[in-house]
Amino acid sequence: MNKFLNIFLIAFATLLIGCNDDCDEGNRPTPASFFVEIVDETSNENVFENETYTAQQITLLDENEVAIPYKFITNSNLIQIFPPVSNATGNSLLIKLNNETTSQTDEINLDYDVFSSAGKCFTTFKIENILFPNNPSELVQGVYVIKI
Repeated sequence: MNKFLNIFLIAFATLLIGCNDDCDEGNRPTPASFFVEIVDETSNENVFENETYTAQQITLLDENEVAIPYKFITNSNLIQIFPPVSNATGNSLLIKLNNETTSQTDEINLDYDVFSSAGKCFTTFKIENILFPNNPSELVQGVYVIKI
């Protein structure tokens, strides 16, 4: 009886080890994001580099006025935006810049779509069709340069 139990346990353990779904629990997709640089339309200077605004004067909101996560990259004065990816189309967000010392404010409307790709272990998302309907902009080396 003991010999039968040992064989059963070895067979059961082999079965569990052999059933690998090839998905590493620690392997997660990179969050969908994109980069923006905001420049003065007249001088073409980055508004953070010329100190028109500081990183603390940035607010990003979705259409329900819920804060959107972002990261300000100090050494290049860029904003990395991590927008919601729940809707495939018709997404909007607002970038607000507010310098209370100089009373200067700027708002940048942004529209985007989300492309999703279901893989074996997880779904990845990509932000596409990024438009700034009220501001001139261009895509330069993967960074959306927006003029205000």
